[in-house]
Amino acid sequence: MAREDSSVAAFVGCGVQARSHLKAFADLFPLRQVRVFGRGQSNIDRLCELAESLSLKPIRCASGEEAIAAADLVVTSITYSAEMTPFLDAGCLRPGAFAAITDLAAPWIKDRFSTLDQIIIDDLEQEAALPNKLAAPALVSGDLSALVLGKVSVREHADDRNAFIFRGHALGDLALSALALQRSRTGEPIDP
Repeated sequence: MAREDSSVAAFVGCGVQARSHLKAFADLFPLRQVRVFGRGQSNIDRLCELAESLSLKPIRCASGEEAIAAADLVVTSITYSAEMTPFLDAGCLRPGAFAAITDLAAPWIKDRFSTLDQIIIDDLEQEAALPNKLAAPALVSGDLSALVLGKVSVREHADDRNAFIFRGHALGDLALSALALQRSRTGEPIDP
């Protein structure tokens, strides 16, 4: 769903998920710069050090909005808290940006998702059964299986602002649990 020429990545939340996304995105895209915003200084430092080790320029941002406004790729992985006040506005995403929202969309102002051109979620059936929707159902273009099967487009126009909002697909959790159990029995480490 991201543009192939994406060169600036932003991370709001700088923990383990941010580091694994950075490693993957550095392999997939011609990244030059990494913008970071988070609460824990040690995680911010580790993510910036990882960026530097990948020959990328890290930029520490004073706010989530500052981080995402100039990015082609955005990853949010804020630890969920019921007391959190949403602070990210999808309307601040630059034209052509893609957001990988891995935190139940907790830091995002839900009313502003209407500014996005496309929202994909992990599973429409799972989402329909749950009371707390990730985004208004009318705004959701499809789910991961429809995307993989080509039933929904990846991107209509180069300037489209797209998002994948990840709740956590139950089947994925089950598969990961089985892998963890298998590796615990063999003593093989699980690499986060």
